[in-house]
Amino acid sequence: MVLPLKKTTKEGETYYRRLEIERVLNELEGLPPDQLVDRLRCTEQVVPFEVFIYYLRHSEIGLAEKHLEPIFITFYSRLEAALRKTVSEAWLDHAIAIREEIAEQVVEMIAQARESQEDKMYYWEINFNDALAKLRIDVLRKHGPARETDPLINSVPLTHEGDNGDEISPEVDIAAADFLNPNPSKLDNATFRLRLMDAINGLPEDERRAVGLLLQGMQIESQDPEVMTIAKALACTDRTVRNRLKRAYEKLRTLLQAENIL
Repeated sequence: MVLPLKKTTKEGETYYRRLEIERVLNELEGLPPDQLVDRLRCTEQVVPFEVFIYYLRHSEIGLAEKHLEPIFITFYSRLEAALRKTVSEAWLDHAIAIREEIAEQVVEMIAQARESQEDKMYYWEINFNDALAKLRIDVLRKHGPARETDPLINSVPLTHEGDNGDEISPEVDIAAADFLNPNPSKLDNATFRLRLMDAINGLPEDERRAVGLLLQGMQIESQDPEVMTIAKALACTDRTVRNRLKRAYEKLRTLLQAENIL
């Protein structure tokens, strides 16, 4: 029997995996360990990440080390490939070290889950891509989203991995709405995204830093004193931040329209 998630909501309701994940797990349930390993390693019918997390973190399944090892190697290889798409040397300084730190944190969480009865990784079995995206943002911010030199160095990429491939980050959709309207679909074009980032890097420093932090999902202001905001990071008022963003949008719109690519 497929192990149910132990985690419950505040109302006492049990969390459930997506139907696709349950379907795959039910198909794999009962396979001899050697066949299970072969199926998880198969590149023609790739199983979702959530399935790998299920087998790697639940020690009660009872897989032997000789079977866990090839499953882990396959999972880690796919994890590295996913991180290369969203933590790229083309966008980020020290991308390799950042990818390694993210991967190490995932591995450490899996190890802790196998040794503990706590269900801290339940969400990774529900929505792996979203859980990984949140972890990636946490690590990127730790590496200095507000550093004085260039906030875009560690900005969150314009795209993130989704169920249907690369998707535009919601922060970018929101931040770019003012100057992309009525052409938001422009963000789907990789060439346009590269030109957009070049244009952002060409802005005056105060405007560039405000846009850079906004693209990382940092709020302009917050009622919570514990939340880092753009206004706090740049040591100015939220009104000043909005004025800088307004000037930046106008310059970006003018520049991109002059190049006939907006």
